[in-house]
Amino acid sequence: MLPVAGVLLAAALVQDSAAADSAARPNVTVLPIISYSEMTGVQYGATGLVGFLVGGQSITRVSTISAYAALTTKGHSKVVVQLDRWSAGNSARWRARGEYISYPLQFFGIGSATPDSAEEWYSNGVATGQAFIEQRVYRSTYVHVGARFIRSRPRETEPDGVLEQGTIPGSSGSKVLAPELGVVLDSRDNLVAPRSGSFTRVIPSIASTSLGSDFTYQRLTIDARHYRALGAVYSAAFQLQYDGMAGTAPFDLMPMIGADTAMRGYARGRYRDQHALTAQAEVRSGYWRRIGLVAFAGAGTVGPSLSGLPGGRWFPTGGVGGRLLLVPKDRTVARGDLGFGRGTFSFSIGIREAF
Repeated sequence: MLPVAGVLLAAALVQDSAAADSAARPNVTVLPIISYSEMTGVQYGATGLVGFLVGGQSITRVSTISAYAALTTKGHSKVVVQLDRWSAGNSARWRARGEYISYPLQFFGIGSATPDSAEEWYSNGVATGQAFIEQRVYRSTYVHVGARFIRSRPRETEPDGVLEQGTIPGSSGSKVLAPELGVVLDSRDNLVAPRSGSFTRVIPSIASTSLGSDFTYQRLTIDARHYRALGAVYSAAFQLQYDGMAGTAPFDLMPMIGADTAMRGYARGRYRDQHALTAQAEVRSGYWRRIGLVAFAGAGTVGPSLSGLPGGRWFPTGGVGGRLLLVPKDRTVARGDLGFGRGTFSFSIGIREAF
């Protein structure tokens, strides 16, 4: 596990409190972030979020423009820019995202039985572009049409490691273009911190050499969430995720468990295979002087076949976190979560709830 000591230095350097109560003016939040690890050295940067409404209707969900930029003293970088726009009355959603990251990551191999001793570090320069539109067809049901492009080039690998040998798919670099067509059911009362409603995404996608990709595979991603208020103050959130594929994908695009939003406590991609299944639940408190708390627990598994997942090796996770309410009107929060897994832990920070 990467030994990171991350500190969110300030709550909100720029935040127009008057805008938090106005549908016509944008909310602006800027946060500096600093962290340290042996692999990256000191990381320094900032993240910003602008929230705005389209059309002036009170039922319209908040649209956002967000950006993240960070450098490290060892030459790594991460830049993310995203537009997430809801049309008036929530009849359609457009999202465009661009990202570049060259941070070091861990690779343990493929499968649920990979030992900690198999750990090796690598760094790829990964450029990602994503765009989709979701058009409402009935009440809270939307049709999803989009595409994702990922270009990865190796920067650093461990000497004599399996990635350096080039036998793992994608270890020498990859290019993938994956069109998507699916359905979304979304009845959440709020996008960033729901207290009621449900959200389900069923997104099939394909990648093919005939479409310009280096690999050919078919993928199905299912993300189902439910939110319930527990009295006037507390709320509960539940999530079930499935990610499965047929064909061959680059190792870093395979279904995996370990992330700062699901299976908190494990390094990103600690376990990966053709299929992954995770479930988690979280209880969220109300706020005292804009400070809130959460507690979460979950489990996940990976395997070479869908039928083998229920009887596979399951990995537990649990932990606690703190929340700082940045924009009360929109429920936008800064979060810090301490997660524990089987013999491991992690600390993550970000804007918005984990799910």
